[in-house]
Amino acid sequence: MKKSLYIALLSLLGLGSCASQKKIQTNPPFTIETPSFQKWTAGKEEGGSGLDVKIPIDQLKKENITFKDLYFRGKVSAVITETIANKQYITAKFTNQKFTKPDIIMHADPRKEVGNQPPMPQKDEKIDYPFELADDEAVISYLENNSNTLKYTKITGFKEKPALIYSSKPMN
Repeated sequence: MKKSLYIALLSLLGLGSCASQKKIQTNPPFTIETPSFQKWTAGKEEGGSGLDVKIPIDQLKKENITFKDLYFRGKVSAVITETIANKQYITAKFTNQKFTKPDIIMHADPRKEVGNQPPMPQKDEKIDYPFELADDEAVISYLENNSNTLKYTKITGFKEKPALIYSSKPMN
């Protein structure tokens, strides 16, 4: 009696843990060409830096596909779908934390600077990331036919484009 109760309990726990995992679709309703990403850095220190991801869609096999989020290199970003020169793209922007200078008091009398705090190193905030991905892999979530069930598919083969380093001088 006890043995069958334990087996039933373990079976229920095993089935319950599967529900929290994200299932990757192997045959998504779209095909893509070579995805790419490009790092960028603002011309001013407080402008920040980031990563832009562009995924060209070769063909949508079904209508009513809504792309939601892109999981890439330990981060998540909402995506937008745009058409450029009759070609459809999924794009995502990942922005690194901007550097903000602390407000400090500089004075000829060092006793007036006593309230200044020494600079603290910034911490990278980690999110609860549901996928194990290589650097050239990403996962995109999407909805199909107006359903409320998110589906996920893995995208591989990302190519890195040369970094953009913006000038701090205004353009004339």
